[in-house]
Amino acid sequence: MAYSGYIRKLTPVVYKEFGKDKADRILKKAREKYSRLCEENAEEPKEVQVHTRKRIYPAIAVFQAMLEENVGRETVASILNTFHEEQSKPAGEAIRILLRIPALYRLVPRFFAKMTKNFFGEKAGFKARWLRADKNEMRFDMLICPYQDICVRHGCSEIVQGFCRTDDICYGNMHPKLHWGRTKTLGLGGDCCDFCLTVR
Repeated sequence: MAYSGYIRKLTPVVYKEFGKDKADRILKKAREKYSRLCEENAEEPKEVQVHTRKRIYPAIAVFQAMLEENVGRETVASILNTFHEEQSKPAGEAIRILLRIPALYRLVPRFFAKMTKNFFGEKAGFKARWLRADKNEMRFDMLICPYQDICVRHGCSEIVQGFCRTDDICYGNMHPKLHWGRTKTLGLGGDCCDFCLTVR
């Protein structure tokens, strides 16, 4: 059976919400569903697997497992979206601490652009329209996102907004002289995710 760190981290939340017996059933089903998703998509490029194995497939597996245990869709979405947000808070705090280094914030737009192209590029299933990437501003529209597409395909579009929210938590308040300007996302019904990061 495939191993998921996501499900392991979520386990205490599931036990707290549902008690031992129901949580045991949910987690057993989730692990089985996760393994099946990995097996069915074994030929995915490694660039895609970075996203599907670590976040997308385990979230779908847990979502479906909870539904089968008669948990309402809104409740499931709330649990998972809250979990995504809580998991992103330490990373956001670490970024803010790092950017206390004088003038380091000035490097962020270019670094962010490079990171996005490396980990969120077409090889990983994303498609972006780049508008600007220099020392003062990084701006692009994400037109295709596997988090959105795969979750919609598996009938759990409600959890995409939690994935989107993690970006806001990590990057929304990085530094007083950096402005995070995203106004819409695919996961919340936008025609794109309009990423914008500007040095004030």
